[in-house]
Amino acid sequence: MAGDSADGWTLHFYDFRQRFVSVDDVVPGLGDVEAWAKRNGACDGTPFFLDPWGRADALVNAYWRDPLVRGRAPGTLRRYALSLKVWLDFLHALGVRWDQASRSELAAFKEWRLSAEKNPQHVSTNSFCVDRAAIRGFYLWAAEQHGIDNPARARVIATSRMGGRQIVLESTPSGMRRADVKWLTPQAFRLWRNLGLRGFTMEGLPRQDWRGVTEDRDIAFVEGLFGTGLRIGEWASMLTIEVPEPGSEGLARSRVASYCAKGGSGRPFWMRRRVAQQVHFYLREGSRGAAIARAQGAGRYGQVADRWVIEHVRRDGQLEVVDEKGSRRTVRLDALGPSTRMKLFRRGPDGLEPLWLWLNHDGTPRPKHSWYKTFDRANTRVAKALALVGGTPLWCRPHMLRHSFALRWYCIATFVAWRRTDMLTKQEQRDFRNQLGDVWFLLATLLGHRSAEVTRSVYLEPFQALQVEELIALMDADDRQSLERLVATVGVGESRVLTVES
Repeated sequence: MAGDSADGWTLHFYDFRQRFVSVDDVVPGLGDVEAWAKRNGACDGTPFFLDPWGRADALVNAYWRDPLVRGRAPGTLRRYALSLKVWLDFLHALGVRWDQASRSELAAFKEWRLSAEKNPQHVSTNSFCVDRAAIRGFYLWAAEQHGIDNPARARVIATSRMGGRQIVLESTPSGMRRADVKWLTPQAFRLWRNLGLRGFTMEGLPRQDWRGVTEDRDIAFVEGLFGTGLRIGEWASMLTIEVPEPGSEGLARSRVASYCAKGGSGRPFWMRRRVAQQVHFYLREGSRGAAIARAQGAGRYGQVADRWVIEHVRRDGQLEVVDEKGSRRTVRLDALGPSTRMKLFRRGPDGLEPLWLWLNHDGTPRPKHSWYKTFDRANTRVAKALALVGGTPLWCRPHMLRHSFALRWYCIATFVAWRRTDMLTKQEQRDFRNQLGDVWFLLATLLGHRSAEVTRSVYLEPFQALQVEELIALMDADDRQSLERLVATVGVGESRVLTVES
């Protein structure tokens, strides 16, 4: 390709799960490219860049194979790679090589991403901060390894006589919010779910043209996010053997594996019985079985490279597996990340079956990033349905369901804690209302936060001044109706809480 006609950088991700025709069969002399890539530190999900002229940039690709970089969570690695591609494409449009970029180019990039009139797709300040973190991490590595200047370096902007220094990163956006947090009331969530994922009309009736081939899967997934408070990457990486049984208790307990949890911090989580029932319906009676049958009929599971077949699941969380070559090994369930989990199988009555819980229509494991498409399609359907009746705009993103889970349990925990103070004096009740320490600790535990301050100041910041006496007055009717009225009352006047008219 000619240099002047090159459009931009190309980004790929290594995928060793699929079998491909040997490269050497197509282009003699190249040898086993897969083995070469693995020897150089590539693994499933490792980014691979080609410059605008189709050439592999050795330094850019070496960064992603560095042990400290490739050890990041798969979602973070993918997001940072996409951010770096945007940056490299921007530099290419300017005619600047990436190893010669300066603070001026970074400032121009910030303007382009956030406010340039000629850019039709501005991003939020939080999204730009992710871009900058990806750029800064890459250049920190390049500076250490190859002496390349870092345009996103920190700089001192003020020094006090006492020796204190104020340090900021280049191109820090002004007016940056600590978090873009929004909530859905239970009623709003059900309307969004019914319109977007069940194909219902505003009257609550199924649309005649609705083809919900994966409806049970999608409903179980979003109900799981709303009912457990898990992050999308944590819930998307579940195995069938990790789904709790829907017993007689109101809450069932399971665990997020360390290598699937944010920051590598595994923890228990709790699932409402109704959610567990929905997941088990999808698992045992719903569309999952049909998807597996399609994959088995097409021979897809036999094409998975380096697959592991589970022979025994121990009570201590150890798995006895047999790899593709027949070698036996024992692995810890807690130490298996998403890419490894996708190649786990067990033998069923009709052949191999994946242990990965959430499957695509063709029976292949559904990765985390595909779920964002599900939410986008649902939001489009909801917007069209509400536009026909002039309804209030309603949308949902995966993390909003985690925020909404936090709000629901904040209301419950606050009410329970307040009931414990019936025998206290007015002053003692005011002191307890100001403290509510056990409530914040409970919520931090449910959400997997290391600090309750994150729960307090980010997830539920608008609700700290809640008047508990008003909540108690709402708890005299049916529990479910009271809870919905309770959450709706909490959200009155808070523009970031999405609700619908009763």
